[in-house]
Amino acid sequence: MDVIVIGCGASGLAAIRKLHDAGLQVLGLEAATRIGGRILTVEYCNGTVDLGAAWCHGEKNNIVFELAEPLGLLGKPDDYENYYMISNGELVPRDVCEEIISVLENEVYEADKNTKSISECVRGAINNHEILQKEPHITNWLTAIYEKLNHLGGEDDPKTGKSLRSLEESHICEGEFMLNWKDKGFKALLSVLLNQYPDPSKEIPVQILKNKEVTNVRWRTSQPGDTTNPLVQVKCKDGSLYAAKSVIITVSVGVLKERHANLFNPPLPKEKINCINNMQMCILDKIYIEFTKPWWSKACKYQLLWREEDKAQFSDQDRWIAEIFCLETVEYQPNLLRAWMYGKAAAFMEKLSNDEVKTGVNVLLERVLKKRFDVTPVKSVLRSKWGSNPLTRGAYAYRSVTTEENGGGAAILSEPLYHDNGFPVVCFGGEATSHHYHPNVHGAVEAGFREAERLVESFKKL
Repeated sequence: MDVIVIGCGASGLAAIRKLHDAGLQVLGLEAATRIGGRILTVEYCNGTVDLGAAWCHGEKNNIVFELAEPLGLLGKPDDYENYYMISNGELVPRDVCEEIISVLENEVYEADKNTKSISECVRGAINNHEILQKEPHITNWLTAIYEKLNHLGGEDDPKTGKSLRSLEESHICEGEFMLNWKDKGFKALLSVLLNQYPDPSKEIPVQILKNKEVTNVRWRTSQPGDTTNPLVQVKCKDGSLYAAKSVIITVSVGVLKERHANLFNPPLPKEKINCINNMQMCILDKIYIEFTKPWWSKACKYQLLWREEDKAQFSDQDRWIAEIFCLETVEYQPNLLRAWMYGKAAAFMEKLSNDEVKTGVNVLLERVLKKRFDVTPVKSVLRSKWGSNPLTRGAYAYRSVTTEENGGGAAILSEPLYHDNGFPVVCFGGEATSHHYHPNVHGAVEAGFREAERLVESFKKL
């Protein structure tokens, strides 16, 4: 075997495809019962929903767009109505809210990209800008919304918040930012990567083994009797053993945080361990809410502005409800709304039963939305659990203030481990290793291609 790819999400499958196309022998090992990683399209209500990645973000320099658009898989988003609703049921004029949000966005754009957190920049702007001081209550509510919509982190420790400097490293692809996958869901990309779409008979003949949780990677070894020829030995939880000249690791930073000490033999270099420990994982979850029939007339989004006195009415057990910050319609699913949760509240929600989540959603609707809208009964709910999933431990990785102060980032994380002869025996893919698109699936795919290309060139020199 030439290469073993550990983790068969978007990045792993991208690597597998490119290695196969180059004529190398490749094996995929996936710990879950399915491929896809944080791409998780499931059947729900009258079609499909994405519990993980859901949109193709941008067009120019976006490898996912380049793969999917020629096949007609992507759709433009619907025009939608944006409501800014206070938790007492009152609506705030859209122009007032959008002016405040525009000021906050500009403050971040113009800020010196230093080691401070984005939240610190946003909070500091409140006291330094005339527009933000005109309506202090609205400004505070919208600042909280801005922090949640952008998943800025640092809820308990400001140093775990997203850093301003990370914005310099992160690139935005030009073009439509919210391209949907029509009625197929993001899993369509997996079919494209495996060459199953549009013709299933042309699927690439590679072996991908599921339920193969890797527990140990021995990487500083050689072929028996040939110290110049590298050999990497991989052991799985079920006792199975595999060997190859190189491996590509595409598991999340959250998994590496928990397992690197036992996973690698010999241990990872100190610089890479430091990088892994200094990066953070964002916990971001969705709750899909199925209604007996739609009570909204067109595509819309409800941004929830929570007053402190309304939050205080919830018990500690129910406080998570007041952290739901957005409800929005779901394309190709006329009876659904999608709610968003983030951070500690999302982690708490993940521990609840599905019935408890449904009850909480009904409380939210009763206390806020029903004060203004004729809300129909809730039929069912479906939610994600990325934080508590032991194979992800979060939705995506990001650079924090701690990362900037103590070292780390995509460049260090993506650096391979080499055999004595200079051959890369352990390569690192996954979205967190993408140098410029790390929060996104196109970053994951790009990283998988990058590491596969690295190995293809290295094999030519053996």
